[in-house]
Amino acid sequence: MSGRFLQRDSAGHWTADEVAEAAGGRWIISPPKRWFASGLCIHGPTMQAGNLVVVRGSEPGSKGIQEHLLSTLPHPPAGIITSSDMIPGPPSMPVLRVGDTGVAILAMGRHARERMTGKVLAVTGSAGKTTTVAMLAHVLSAWGRVGRTGYNANLPHGVAWNLASMPLHAPHIVLELAIGRMGQSARMARPDIAVFTNIFPAHLGEGSSLRDIARTKSAIFSAMSPGGVAVINRNMLEWETVHAAATARKLEVFHFGTTGESDFQLLDYDAGSKRVSVRLRDEEHGYSLPAAGKHMALNSLAILAAVSALGLPLEQAFRQLETFQPLPGRGEESEVIVDGKRITMIDDAYNANPGSMTVALEQLSLRVTAGRKIAVLGEMADLGPEARRYHSELSTLIDGLDIDRFYVTGELYSEFWESLPRDRRGGFEPSLSALRLRVFQEIADGDTVLFKGSNSAKIYQIVSWLAQQSVRTR
Repeated sequence: MSGRFLQRDSAGHWTADEVAEAAGGRWIISPPKRWFASGLCIHGPTMQAGNLVVVRGSEPGSKGIQEHLLSTLPHPPAGIITSSDMIPGPPSMPVLRVGDTGVAILAMGRHARERMTGKVLAVTGSAGKTTTVAMLAHVLSAWGRVGRTGYNANLPHGVAWNLASMPLHAPHIVLELAIGRMGQSARMARPDIAVFTNIFPAHLGEGSSLRDIARTKSAIFSAMSPGGVAVINRNMLEWETVHAAATARKLEVFHFGTTGESDFQLLDYDAGSKRVSVRLRDEEHGYSLPAAGKHMALNSLAILAAVSALGLPLEQAFRQLETFQPLPGRGEESEVIVDGKRITMIDDAYNANPGSMTVALEQLSLRVTAGRKIAVLGEMADLGPEARRYHSELSTLIDGLDIDRFYVTGELYSEFWESLPRDRRGGFEPSLSALRLRVFQEIADGDTVLFKGSNSAKIYQIVSWLAQQSVRTR
């Protein structure tokens, strides 16, 4: 068979009848006998062999890829879903016509969730969601195939696309859910276990508060059945709000954190050896965690709580944690040689808010390094009317931190910069290109350099550029 008509694997996916029923459409060019699709594609870079492709129509808010991009996909589609009156694609391509592609995507996500036989775990929080999802999926892979959110698609249509493309009979499905339209995503995901990592100032608008964020994110519990499990950070801001939402749904609560009220307590974290000591209810354990930082150790406690809620042996989970590596843009470390100078780059440039910025700077301060410790910072986005204050308050934090130089860009850092001691001022640059040049010129052999900022600040471009100029050593 061609790549478009694959043999149905043991996981099971979409037959022609199932697609039509779920999407609420009709085939205007019918698939051949024994046809099936392995999943769904609504964004070109995510295309996998055997996927159906959603092609957007002309209706307002239509979802999917544009028709002219069909020829650029890395694999030929198994078929097309569209609301257009025109028939896209080659003459032999199966085509399902629907009234609205956005509605069809959501419907296919709900249909896929109903057919899943394993446990669904969902993760939310203000920071660290994607890393926690990756860590949880890595640990659960010890017990079989794991379906996991891809491409940070954590809003309703992305959640639906992920569900429609995951192995239906995997023992475990791990989803990332964002604050945007959380209730809709939660009703589609219907998690058996929900992991709530933290609340930080992020996604703040005029008149909104941390309590508003906590209430909105707590909608992750809204479609859970009584007796399901909520894994909650006992030490996070607005804990009372989140805990009340979980108990209102009659969920069993597993707490993790640093204090004695936690069921899963972090007793100690050694930054040098990356050794974690924990109390898991009445037993103490220790394990190594290659992903550096106390925040990673706390993430690992959330994972152990989820594993315990699933009734799985913790000994295997410890072994899995000892092989987990951080993701690009979320604390990934590399040693490179740039212009003859060997430096350690910490790529934490995917996103930032005051909480995650604090964690990243504290972790840099704790490191034992051969040379200087340098922080290269972009602005933090979505902080509402208090954005300038959140940036300025970082100066109070860094007074007690062992960091040698700061390089920043963005007008919101102006008060922060003025409050810095002169011997810690690296550069306050007006543009990303100027910052890149300054850092390139002034880094020295043996330096450890943290890159951190919201995605919109594009600090990740400096990381990529330096990597391109460099010889990677590990």
